[in-house]
Amino acid sequence: MISKLLNAAAIGIALTATSGAHAVSTLRVATIAPKASSWGRVLSTWEKAVADKTHGNVKLDVYYNAVDGMEDSMVAKMRTGQLDGAVLSSVGLADIYKNVLVLQLPGLLSDWTALDRVRAAVAPELKQGISEAGFTLMSWADVGLVHPFSFGFAVRRPADIKNQHPVVFRDDPILPTMYQTIGTVVPTPVSVEEVLPALRTGAANFVLAPGLAVEQLQWAQHLDHVTDWTLVCVIGGTVFRTASLDALPADSRATFVEVQDRVGDLLTKLVRKDDESAFGRVSRKMQTQAIDAADRDAWSGLTKEAVRRLSQSTFPRALVEKVATLAGRPI
Repeated sequence: MISKLLNAAAIGIALTATSGAHAVSTLRVATIAPKASSWGRVLSTWEKAVADKTHGNVKLDVYYNAVDGMEDSMVAKMRTGQLDGAVLSSVGLADIYKNVLVLQLPGLLSDWTALDRVRAAVAPELKQGISEAGFTLMSWADVGLVHPFSFGFAVRRPADIKNQHPVVFRDDPILPTMYQTIGTVVPTPVSVEEVLPALRTGAANFVLAPGLAVEQLQWAQHLDHVTDWTLVCVIGGTVFRTASLDALPADSRATFVEVQDRVGDLLTKLVRKDDESAFGRVSRKMQTQAIDAADRDAWSGLTKEAVRRLSQSTFPRALVEKVATLAGRPI
């Protein structure tokens, strides 16, 4: 499936580009994704398409596997001009404009249809916030559907996480609030690179993550239970310093933006398909917990309270209420 989609992309990104005697513009782009991952394969296609369709006037240098640091470092380097762009998760986008995380509020957007509808409605406001910070959101980039994964114990309800050690990502305000709502939970703060060592050593034994991340980042070998329930759709996006885009010749910039639009659509389709397939593969090797109506009510009660708390202290209440109402789950 991956090869077919990528081949289609190489053919489908057949855009009319203007040629000109421009000096080569090199854009430096960073990502935490491995080059051999689903994300990396699309980004490799993107590199080639940009060079081809601009007749070599624009060249992408993509730095994979967090060689430029974690996402907070990438954002800092873009601010200082050391990087021109980055493919970021929602946490990285929040380092630019925190309110992007309203799309990650627990229990509100737990399927792609709901995410697509609500994201389209609030995208102008979020893009404006990113723009005011000096960046341009070129395209959204989805990561996957979040499921509860654990080692050594089953999770059917939030109470099953009590006294356990879940992964929380540094700078993420959402999961710590959710675990505080549960109570007597001892989170392990980590970066993405630190998750695997934390699972390996037992410093963490629970993670909320998409199946694709669990598989491709090699976390699956240290997890043995999964719950067949979705908390939220994890998103991300491709961003560039607006100054870097403005520095491109007008014709090259227009072609670059058009190629990026096509690649963004491809990445969305590919990652969603791959995440579904990856969840199927990793869950077959684990004990899968199917939850009932009472379990769902317990999760619903937790997420509703966590969202309420976040609307009081972390995000603008009006924006949270807008997203919740659009999702059909008003607070």
